[in-house]
Order: sequence, then structure tokens, then C-alpha cells
Amino acid sequence: MKQKKILMAYFVIGALELLSPLISSSIRYATKPLLMILLGIYVYAYNLKSASRNGLLFTLLFAWLGDVFLLIPGDSALYFQLGLGSFLVMQIAYIRQFVKLGALRWSYFLIPVLIYVIGFLGFLFPNLPAALVPPVVVYALALGSMLYFAFQIPNIKLRCGAFLFVVSDSLLAFGKFYFEYPWNSFAVMSTYILAQLLLIRALCKLHLQR
Repeated sequence: MKQKKILMAYFVIGALELLSPLISSSIRYATKPLLMILLGIYVYAYNLKSASRNGLLFTLLFAWLGDVFLLIPGDSALYFQLGLGSFLVMQIAYIRQFVKLGALRWSYFLIPVLIYVIGFLGFLFPNLPAALVPPVVVYALALGSMLYFAFQIPNIKLRCGAFLFVVSDSLLAFGKFYFEYPWNSFAVMSTYILAQLLLIRALCKLHLQR
């Protein structure tokens, strides 16, 4: 029951986040940071071993930091790099979770992942500021690795969550470095909100079964 209430609160806050352009853009300063906090509370609602619980909370901490840094107004490259760095740590933390669950083997799925990562980087490269090329390349490789390792685990929610995360980050990069379309923010945040929820719910259940 407690978990359902947390999920309900997550969906309400997520809906307010998505509707913020129609309501008031200032509410994002409350709704966006609250998302990962609610998922952290959701993790606590599970009777997980301390190592598993702490690993998930560590992951969510850096997801929260990434959300906060990218929320800071202005076009400062520093905040974008800090946000990217926070999400990089989060991706590595997710990969560590997947490896703990047995995702450490060769698969031909690596080939389409590499094709997408290299192709998308090649697409963005002409529009990337020189200072951002190294961190964006490193992050893209980590993101692709996260997707690859997630697909080594036979769990549909986990795989969908990882896939939606790639979609969200790809849309974010497309809007920032190539062309910002009117519904960019909605597309990025809707896929991100669902991706994080699916990943955390799947990982909680998988850790509980161990």
C-alpha cells in the first residue's frame, strides 16, 4: 500500500512537471527535484539488503544532482557539464547494478548499440562546441553501455526503462545541439520520468528476488 501511494505521488508530480509550461514554469523548481526524491522513498519502502538499497540510492542521488544542475537557468556550459558528469556517474552506477545481476557476457546486441552511438555522435559532431566534445563522447559511450548491459537481463521493464532513457537523452541532445522543436521539453521529460520509474521498479524487484 505504501509503495502504491509513493507511485501515485510520483505520477502526480510527473504530470505537474510535464504540464508546467501550461501552468507556471516556476513550479519546475519544485517538481523536477522531487521526482528522484520520491523514487528514493520508493526504494526505502522495499525490504532490500542494505548493499542493494544503498546502491540504488547512490544511483538516484546522482540522477537528482543531474536534474538540479540542468534545471539552473541560463546557457552556462559549466552547469551542463556538471549535469552531464552527474548523469555519467548515474549511468555507471546503473551498469554496476546490472553487472551484479549477472549482465556480464558477450552479445551481438553490442553491434546495433555501437552503430547507434557512433552514428548519433557523428550526426551531432558538427554542432558540438569543442569543449563539450570529450564529455559528450564519454557520456554517449556510457549511455550505450548501460543499454547494452540492461538487455543482458531478461526483464522487460528493465529493458524498456533503459531504452526510454536512451530515447530521452537522444532527444535532449538533439534539441540542445541541433534543433529545438516546440515539444522538446515534454518529449525529453516524459520519456525520462517513465524510464527512471521502470528501471528502479525492476531493480527493486530483481534485488528482492535474490
